[in-house]
Amino acid sequence: MWHVILIAAHATAGLIALVTGVVAMRHGRLFDVYLGSLAGMTLFLTLAIGARWDAIDTAGRVLFTAFAGLAGLMVWRATLARRVRPTDASRPSTSYLDHVGFTLVALFDGFCVIAVLDAGAPVWVAVGTGVVIAIAGHFALHWAKSVLAQPENAAVVGFTRADSR
Repeated sequence: MWHVILIAAHATAGLIALVTGVVAMRHGRLFDVYLGSLAGMTLFLTLAIGARWDAIDTAGRVLFTAFAGLAGLMVWRATLARRVRPTDASRPSTSYLDHVGFTLVALFDGFCVIAVLDAGAPVWVAVGTGVVIAIAGHFALHWAKSVLAQPENAAVVGFTRADSR
């Protein structure tokens, strides 16, 4: 029973992180909710794995440990994003978008792969789904950076030599 509750809490926190992360991409709004829900998702995943550790075979233990490691990496990347988070008045940097974008692609990928597995598809279909979404996410993030990111020389855009006199 605890395992089911922890998995439900993990999925709920992941969904909140996905939605608030998308909102946080543009101006950093809801960033604290995004980071907190990522941390909660990681905690609930770790507890859920621990609750069933004795029932998991060796391959499953390796896989779930890797999932927990990925979740930890996502929290770390979000923590790095917090350091370069834009203010409401500024546009996000490419570094910020890289960190938040990584977590969003991983979250979306995870939701899709679990849905494919829950639908009864073979493992190779789930793996293929994960790879395709990761590749598409890379291109989507590249596009988002071209649309949302602060220009490289934002401090000097529009500044001419005549303005310095």
